Amino acid sequence: MRSIIFIFIIAISVQIKPLFAQLDTLQTEIFESQNDSADLAANFYNIYDSLTKLRYPANYIYHSWNTQQIRYRLDGEDLKLDSQMIVLQNRDQGKLYYHPFKGEVTSRFGYRRYRFHYGIDIDLVTGDQVVSAFDGMVRVVRYDKGYGNVIVIRNDNGLETVYAHLLKALVDTNQFVKAGDVIAFGGNTGRSTGSHLHFELRYLGAAINPESLIDFENYKLLSDTVYLTPEHFKYLNRIKADKNAKYHIVRSGDNLGRIARRYHTSVSKLCYLNGINQTSIIRIGQKIRVR
Repeated sequence: MRSIIFIFIIAISVQIKPLFAQLDTLQTEIFESQNDSADLAANFYNIYDSLTKLRYPANYIYHSWNTQQIRYRLDGEDLKLDSQMIVLQNRDQGKLYYHPFKGEVTSRFGYRRYRFHYGIDIDLVTGDQVVSAFDGMVRVVRYDKGYGNVIVIRNDNGLETVYAHLLKALVDTNQFVKAGDVIAFGGNTGRSTGSHLHFELRYLGAAINPESLIDFENYKLLSDTVYLTPEHFKYLNRIKADKNAKYHIVRSGDNLGRIARRYHTSVSKLCYLNGINQTSIIRIGQKIRVR
């Protein structure tokens, strides 16, 4: 009987030792987890941020989602790329292009006197339906003193499209849209002289000449795929230079020769900077770029 009791006690002790070993390990793990709680929290929020970004189109290109800022900012950095392929349309995947409004082009991309025009204007009648050019998500719906009622859509293909001077938006921010969906009624709001649609294409905030991608006479893409290169953005160099430009206001008795001598430049340089020739007539009050 005593031998049986002795064996039973030994068996219990053998079972208890692993149990205490497991408890020690568990306590150690809990202690380490408490010490690492800050890291765990940080990792949790990083994971949360990553999951949140997955909601938005082209999150592999863009680093933020701002529902008020019309133009995406690169945090002060210049746009730098060698060549970026953009698939504008893929019929096999149901990714299509629809012309935003089939109207006549009334103003093109580029300089209009001293102001740069970053998009293309399409004639319409107030109340005409404007559609989304590509699939994407609405990032901005707001009023702006220049753009008037404006919609910005970040598209699945990596471009952002801007639709401005609208009478009324028919979509909300964070709303998914398909190419061809009606998103607004065209209008004449903001800095506008007559009803029209102002349409922009942008990549990482930098505008692209829409006519380099779209045939506005036949309302279709020039190609389903485009390779963006520095050539698409070389106009930015001139805009940068223009920020440091200096102008002279023509006064009575001025001529190109007199203005050139005053600013230690040449008449040919003045002609180049102002898009005129040496026989051009300059008028009092006219703005002449001298640098």
